[in-house]
Amino acid sequence: MSSAPQQADPDLVAMVDRVLAEHRPAPDRHPGVLDRELWNLLDSLGLTRLTVPESRGGSGGTWHDAAALLETAAAHGIQLPLAEHDLLAGWALEASGLPPLDGLTTLGFLGSNDVARQVPWASAADQVVLVGVGGAAARLEVYAAAEFAVEPGHNLAGEPRDTVRITSRSAMTATVPQGMVEALRHRAALVRAVQASGAMGAAIGMTMTQVSDRVQFGRSLATFQAVQHRLAEAAAEAALARSATWAAVDEAVETNFRGPGLPVSVAAARSCVGQAGSAVVRAAHQLHGAIGTTREHPLHQFTVPILAWTNEYGTVAEFDALLTRAVVAAGPEVWDLVTRA
Repeated sequence: MSSAPQQADPDLVAMVDRVLAEHRPAPDRHPGVLDRELWNLLDSLGLTRLTVPESRGGSGGTWHDAAALLETAAAHGIQLPLAEHDLLAGWALEASGLPPLDGLTTLGFLGSNDVARQVPWASAADQVVLVGVGGAAARLEVYAAAEFAVEPGHNLAGEPRDTVRITSRSAMTATVPQGMVEALRHRAALVRAVQASGAMGAAIGMTMTQVSDRVQFGRSLATFQAVQHRLAEAAAEAALARSATWAAVDEAVETNFRGPGLPVSVAAARSCVGQAGSAVVRAAHQLHGAIGTTREHPLHQFTVPILAWTNEYGTVAEFDALLTRAVVAAGPEVWDLVTRA
């Protein structure tokens, strides 16, 4: 990893935060419904195709810019397929030499019988990019909305996770190496770590405000030592997870998602996010008390997505197992492994 990691454009970050703050959804809004007005606004600002090259109709931004956008959106409780459209589908089309994005696009992985399950936002998509894995190479297939049927589904947070059934063969296909599929999986895993980090930061901030404002036995809750310890523990876990996540982003960008140490870095980030998520959600709801469990309170906009994203694009158990194998294989060189990751 470089000694001076890249950073997101500060002007872009400030603009994104301002725009998304103005469109923060109401706590009782129905989850999983695409906010077309906000999507169109972000599209007009070049934010839905942030990392797509200008030659392909995008803004030519960096992965750090996109990660900052995702983190900020999660911190405002906004549900949009920004990652799936830009960082996953958009990149897959570019890397495979297929035509650029045409309308809202998402990405999924094909299983047997031309069925892809748990495809994010397929019900709202104009087209889907499906990855078929098998043998020495993989294939990418692009389908317009008229060429597939959708069985609606959702994750714990209510975000669409649909089943897609192909009804007409695609005219746009490409054969791609397995290495590209691995890079795609690393991208997807990092996306969820970035989003969870943003949601955890928002949950911690909201909880700090709650314990400062709430008075019990004539004292602010924040003055009780047990409350301080619980909040400090959760905040430390969230900070560790965010550091591990951005370290993995730095390495991914530096190596173009092909570095030999990237699988360990991504696994470390996702493992830390998984452990931190449990601590943050538990502390946030305990310290909010009953009000934090109501639909009218915005806390659920952050804690529920944290739990929903924890095991998407790889489970905590899988990432922990990968780390365990890497440590065992490193043997006496384990310190080099730990400091590199």
